[in-house]
Amino acid sequence: MTRTVRIAAFAHCSTLGQRAHEAAAELARPACAPGERKVLGEAWPWFAMAVDDADWSARACTAITRVGSDLAAALPAPDWADTPLFVASSSLQMGALEHAARASGTTDMPPDAAAFPQQVADWLGIAGTPWTVSTTCTSGFAAIDAAASLIRQGVIDRALVIGIELANDTTLAGFAGLGLLARQAGDKGLVLGEAVAGVLLRANADSGWELAACRLGVDGHSPTGPAPDGRVIRATMDAALADAGLRADDIDLLKLHGGDLAATAEAESCAVSAVFGDARPATISFKHRLGHTLGASGVAELSLLLAVLDGKAQPPQHILLNLVGFGGSIGALVLRASPDAPPAQVEDTGADEGTRSIAANECARIALAFDSAELNARARAVAAAISAPPLRRAGALAELCLAGVDACAPADEHAGATAILVASRSGPRQAFARVLEDLCLRSEAPMPFDFLATQAVLAALPVQKRLPGLDAFYYLPGTDDSALLWQRMAQLASAWLACGRHRHVLIGIVEPGAAQHRCEWRRLGG
Repeated sequence: MTRTVRIAAFAHCSTLGQRAHEAAAELARPACAPGERKVLGEAWPWFAMAVDDADWSARACTAITRVGSDLAAALPAPDWADTPLFVASSSLQMGALEHAARASGTTDMPPDAAAFPQQVADWLGIAGTPWTVSTTCTSGFAAIDAAASLIRQGVIDRALVIGIELANDTTLAGFAGLGLLARQAGDKGLVLGEAVAGVLLRANADSGWELAACRLGVDGHSPTGPAPDGRVIRATMDAALADAGLRADDIDLLKLHGGDLAATAEAESCAVSAVFGDARPATISFKHRLGHTLGASGVAELSLLLAVLDGKAQPPQHILLNLVGFGGSIGALVLRASPDAPPAQVEDTGADEGTRSIAANECARIALAFDSAELNARARAVAAAISAPPLRRAGALAELCLAGVDACAPADEHAGATAILVASRSGPRQAFARVLEDLCLRSEAPMPFDFLATQAVLAALPVQKRLPGLDAFYYLPGTDDSALLWQRMAQLASAWLACGRHRHVLIGIVEPGAAQHRCEWRRLGG
């Protein structure tokens, strides 16, 4: 079973406005300069959401429920409450934790890495445990890809994907420490921003843009930028076009990553030239008006683009959207315009999430446990064996990923296209606690690579040395329900294997602790 996935509704809240069409209309007006946000006494250009609440949680609730209300109008109330929710973010509730740390003088971390997405589900009136996806700037595309893959294979019938990136000092200080931010408006460098946006995906709908393909890639060149020749960006675009059954000259509109980082712009330009040659399509980009909304950017820029195109007499028929994420994560998404006639209908499964299984073979299973010294030694030994740089700034989460993947991966390093799904309840807790202590309790700049968005994806860079065929690495912050995490990762892995996208998928749960660390990994094949 392979079903068509369409975007049944979209919603958007950003610096441009609280609703998608309001934001699209604002794009047609002269640009306003960004505001400022101060961290450690230094002001940086910043695009704040058009939401007036001063309190972090109140602003979050206002923006999320407003986006939710726009999307909920597309479904009957009972269906809305039962819709699987996918939350994409690189920072989750960082801002709330910073406020709490400053107010209490302590760093009190939530027990679950995915605690905030459950609050999002409660605000939206959606039952069940949400999926949480965090792959830095490509988080929105990764969440869309996961949801669409499950819909295509009949595991679920619809999904709500919400991208969320809200004000916090941790991310701003982290990028400032890396020297990647623009000093003032108009300078080269990143200008960050806030956004909450969402799309409602449905199987076999008779209208709406078709989500023809979505692919992620892994660029092991550097944690802070892609390979200068753009080879992984090109490969990811090519893979998305192939999945959609299109050629480069079928694309009418290209949404560029943008972002104003010279290295990223050069790499993307090389990739676009390699894919399209001299026949480059029309292009559009949004970060100069939205800011870089990081984990929300995939959904925020997609929803804004759909609002811009809505009602046009002659919209493009095929659109390609690019993202180039921090930590080597690359994304490409293809849209196909809705045909005049409804698509052939496939019988609806009527199944709730998890009730339809897809066969996949478990090829290997391992479990590992270490103290801190043992884990560090194992990770360094693996890195040395594959001629990868040592993980000098990586925490236990990244080290567990490297050690576990090395033990569970196919012996043949040329084993073909491979994806990794890794979940964690505790997440990079120790690294984030250090950030909160430095930033909120001592008013000191944190180590740049300690900030939360980098920790989970740092492992992908040396892992790609071990698995050259690695073309997707997804981090799923989780809860204490490990059975649910295994079930969901197996469902998604099986969906990818069923369509022939990957030859192997490694799924793992990694739990770093204060002194003891453990992980379990399974390798699935078609």
